[in-house]
Amino acid sequence: MNVIPTQLFAGYTFDSVADEIRIPRAALPGLTAAEANATTGNGMEVMRQIVEGASSSLSALAPEAKPTKASITKPNPSIAVGVGVAPGTLRQTYGLSFDLTPTGLEMATES
Repeated sequence: MNVIPTQLFAGYTFDSVADEIRIPRAALPGLTAAEANATTGNGMEVMRQIVEGASSSLSALAPEAKPTKASITKPNPSIAVGVGVAPGTLRQTYGLSFDLTPTGLEMATES
């Protein structure tokens, strides 16, 4: 099933004049204004919240409305380990998969 951007992010818009996509911060409830700030914010948190928002939105779709050519998986977080990792730190991983056409590497068409 083809998923349109507003199914993933409430209030999503595309400005064809500016050639910009816009996702309202309200569509990413875990993202603060300070984190979203273009010059002093946290780009990695912006990216994490976009992936988290897309994951949550896809999970909420009815089974027949979910795409078959793309998916996001989100296992339970695990305890992070390694040099420089603060004790008790959790690590959340996501798995993203997209079926692509062999030529052009475009998304495969949903049926």
